[in-house]
Amino acid sequence: MSLSERSSETTLAPVPLSSRAARHFVADWCIAEGVIGDVVDTLLLLTAEVVTNAVLHGRSDVLLRVGRVGSRVRVSVGDENTRLPLRRESDPDALDGRGMALVEALSDAHGVDVGTLGKTVWFDVATACGPVRSAVRASA
Repeated sequence: MSLSERSSETTLAPVPLSSRAARHFVADWCIAEGVIGDVVDTLLLLTAEVVTNAVLHGRSDVLLRVGRVGSRVRVSVGDENTRLPLRRESDPDALDGRGMALVEALSDAHGVDVGTLGKTVWFDVATACGPVRSAVRASA
């Protein structure tokens, strides 16, 4: 499945503050597209985790994209490192190591696309309904 025409993307620097910028970018997209409720919290948490992983391990600019795939919201995060992310069993007292476990637990689908120029980690989170803006346009 491909992203809808109303997807948005941005490039983030490989710095720790990019996780915060990514959350704001996804939150703004959700507001513009009428995505509300607990799904937004899940999207923001998983976005922060995947962007943080890209910053720490990708060591390159990070390409963040958000859009709809049917009734789901897809977030994809690309970097120039072709190494696949690993799900680790982390120490309960550790401050890191839970990103991919959270993606597996909270997303409705997830994966990694690897190319010659790097990888893209993506996840989908289901919304309760289709795009609000499309419904408004259809009835107008």
